[in-house]
Amino acid sequence: MNRPLHLFVLLAFAALLTQGFQCASSSVTVAKRAIQKKDYPAAKTALDEALATNPNDCEALVLMGDVNMQLADADGMIASYQKAQTCPELTPQQREEVSIKLYNSWVSQYNSGITKYNDYVKSKNAADLSAAATHLSNAEKLKPSFTEPIALLGQAQEQKGDTNSAYETYKRWWAIEKPGFDVVKEKGLTVNYTRKDLFQKLGTPLKSDMDSLSDGAGVIYRDQFDIGGREFYAFSAQLGSAADGTLEGWTYNPPSDLSRQERSRSRITQLNPLKALAFIEYARGNKQAALDVANAVMAVNPTDNELVPLRTQLLQELGKTDEAIKEIEAQIARDPNNVLSRLQYAALLSGTERLDDAIAQYKKIIEIDPRNETALYNLAANYKNKASVKQVAELEKMDKDKNYEPNLSYQDDLKIAADYFETLRRSPKYAADIVVMEQLANCYEVRKETKKVKTIIMEMEGLEERYKDSKEYYRIMEGLYGRNKMLDKMKEAAEKGARL
Repeated sequence: MNRPLHLFVLLAFAALLTQGFQCASSSVTVAKRAIQKKDYPAAKTALDEALATNPNDCEALVLMGDVNMQLADADGMIASYQKAQTCPELTPQQREEVSIKLYNSWVSQYNSGITKYNDYVKSKNAADLSAAATHLSNAEKLKPSFTEPIALLGQAQEQKGDTNSAYETYKRWWAIEKPGFDVVKEKGLTVNYTRKDLFQKLGTPLKSDMDSLSDGAGVIYRDQFDIGGREFYAFSAQLGSAADGTLEGWTYNPPSDLSRQERSRSRITQLNPLKALAFIEYARGNKQAALDVANAVMAVNPTDNELVPLRTQLLQELGKTDEAIKEIEAQIARDPNNVLSRLQYAALLSGTERLDDAIAQYKKIIEIDPRNETALYNLAANYKNKASVKQVAELEKMDKDKNYEPNLSYQDDLKIAADYFETLRRSPKYAADIVVMEQLANCYEVRKETKKVKTIIMEMEGLEERYKDSKEYYRIMEGLYGRNKMLDKMKEAAEKGARL
């Protein structure tokens, strides 16, 4: 699914009304002549008269939709076309042709929404964002079952800082898309499934056709299946020299009032709205709902790593740590060099006090990415924690037996921890990090490397101007001074911190 989610090249379908309506009123005739002359205000006046006489005049409603579109009256256009679509005397062919008119208007509104959103990305002008939201809302009204504008509308609302509206928008998107996701999960399909494997799962399609991409980069296959008596369209992209197409989208049980072309139009099924919904649910404290949404993403795209951190955290917070560990182990088995998966795995292992296993994972990450700062910090922290566990155990033995000679092997762990902290400090980002410096000093304190401790204290004193407004800085300095019997400085640091 590497192609853009929002495409400007959306095809408008031809909609030539081949079957006539009933005899036109004189006002409708006047309107038609005005339209031929492109005098749209005059046409609108005539159509207003026709609809005042007969509000259900189907031909007048269709023409009013056309005229309102020319006059850039989006609300009027939408209302006219949608009312025309409900006319009882419309033949099935006419109804389909009205649907195509709505679709062509949808294309216009959606593309305008994309244009304005892209303008906002460049300009950061709130007016562009508002215009984008208006066009996208109009597109949703025109074709409520087409979810692409709904997804982008939610994104625009998030950019405006209106999380409540974005949440409701994403929920509308999910209500439409969920049945299709459920079918894909039930059939054991995932995105990037090969077309050959798709046929093995779903059988021979009822109908297949193919569209060439406008840039000549490949083709899109549209395969129609029957699943439980309902239409299921699968869209597979075969790009470049690929031997087969891969699944990138689907449509399940499209509304019956759509035209044939609309029901089978190729599309990419988006996952970003679901991901955004998962984060909003979590931020609102709806942990199980967030997990359900995250699971829906992983079910159709098991290799998607963007939600792994959130999902892992949710499993932990919901008391499902073992499940989280098993799933991340499966991800690592599929992709051994995935640093994000290993970082999550190592964090889980640390959280369950499997320090040696966590250390092994962090070391593997360093092999893959020697400069990974997260892994370096956590390697140092885990060795320091490992030393602490050993030290506490030795102290307990000494309390029970005054003649006990302690095993000082934890000092070796502290040396390794210090070495990793020192390596981390070679990064400009952590060279003057007061937390890293405090941890490093503490390693040297326990190892009784007094000179190194004093060197770090002097370095940190030199950082006072930078951190003069940091209560945390003075808390750290107070502790360092106190542990190293520098009592006057300890008192001074405590007083400075208390004033902040």
